[in-house]
Amino acid sequence: MAQPMISADSHITEHPDTYRKHIEPALREQAPHVAHDDAGGDVYVIPGLTQGALPMGLIAAAGKRPEDIRPSGRFEEWHRGGWDPEARLADQDRDGVRAEVLYPTVGLVLCRHPDLDYKQACMDAYNRWLAEYCSAHPDRLLGVGQTAVRTPADGIADLRGIKALGLRGVLLPSRPGQADWDSPIYDELFEAAIELRLPVSFHILTDPQDAFPKRGPIMNFAVGISAATRTCWRCSSTAASSSAIRGSASCASRPTPAGRPTGCTAWTTTTSATATCARSSWRGSRASTSASTST
Repeated sequence: MAQPMISADSHITEHPDTYRKHIEPALREQAPHVAHDDAGGDVYVIPGLTQGALPMGLIAAAGKRPEDIRPSGRFEEWHRGGWDPEARLADQDRDGVRAEVLYPTVGLVLCRHPDLDYKQACMDAYNRWLAEYCSAHPDRLLGVGQTAVRTPADGIADLRGIKALGLRGVLLPSRPGQADWDSPIYDELFEAAIELRLPVSFHILTDPQDAFPKRGPIMNFAVGISAATRTCWRCSSTAASSSAIRGSASCASRPTPAGRPTGCTAWTTTTSATATCARSSWRGSRASTSASTST
């Protein structure tokens, strides 16, 4: 009997209304949005960000051969499963996938935004949209929320808000608003994540463009990353995988000597650096090395 397969690094495609519909009214006109570029199709615009116009053809290229990927593209050409949960389930069934851990797409680049307050407002909007998307099938759509972590206290409040929305994990930015991840000021945040049974993750492409040194392996910035980031967990049972994804403290912070979370029969390398809640690993090493590939 085939074991259930759960994708540990899948992505949604943010609908054009994701931010403007769910952000606080005062920021609606400045929210990330889709605009039409006569020269190249639709682009996702993030105001205030240097590299803030993202070509739709690159954002929604799942399933295409590398030679067929083009920057140009229109919203109607996107895979509907990226923003429609019912279409997503049909995609899962066709691919033989039992469930997916869902990361953002535009939201990865949003992590680079220099305005912490703006970034937080956008991430709050995204979390509300994602919770709505995942609520259709919460046992198969396992959403990972976002937080800007402006301060440790704000980060803890965001963890609680993300948990209250029913999301299953949290994506931390490459660089927090204060100090750095190896600072003791973040001890309480990681303790809160464990208490809430909410795994934390780090993902490629979230480091600001002008940041140096860059975090994560050099392959994070290579052209072919889209193929490298598709990886799956095979878990011994749906219950075991759900426990790991919900944030079991033993699974999140104490991997087995072989590098596998407790309860999983296999743990494959992923460039998204989904090393969850390993708070102790930060101590004694700079965070610049912590976003490297997890094993």
